[in-house]
Amino acid sequence: MQKYRADSNETQSDGAIVWFADWMGGATISRINNCRLVNLHGDMRATVYITGAPDTYFSTPAVCRLFGCRVKGYITGDGEGQIVFHHCYY
Repeated sequence: MQKYRADSNETQSDGAIVWFADWMGGATISRINNCRLVNLHGDMRATVYITGAPDTYFSTPAVCRLFGCRVKGYITGDGEGQIVFHHCYY
């Protein structure tokens, strides 16, 4: 599922590890390990992979695997400076 390389990382305060692809234009998010899935019940976490370029200023398309199923969605900030995953219903 990983589309972009993961060269460097940094850890968020909630424990998620954000991986970046380093290139001439700057660092771009490529993967998030232990990412919080905010709109699913409980404190669920998974590895989230970025699938394309940001489609708006606030969100970037992403995908994760949850209980053997591929779940599409997007990553965005939660207002406290943390990057989180929201799944889509379609």
